[in-house]
Amino acid sequence: MAHLLGHRGCIESLRADLQDLQAAIADVTSRAGAVRFPSWKFPDKVSCDLDMSLLLQRYRHSESEPELSQHSHVVLLELLIDR
Repeated sequence: MAHLLGHRGCIESLRADLQDLQAAIADVTSRAGAVRFPSWKFPDKVSCDLDMSLLLQRYRHSESEPELSQHSHVVLLELLIDR
């Protein structure tokens, strides 16, 4: 599995999953209200206040920087846990 760390397909799949999950969260919170708990990934912030579009822009695949892609892969997995 380590050979998949930073793989473009994995990162794009995680990004799509996060976008889908964020849309579902937005749908539920529009009806039930926001749940104000600290973020697991960013403990200094409230989970519902995270700017997911900004985070998804920051953490993406980079052909020229494999280390950045690997870091992005891990962060995207952590964001799934956070959501």
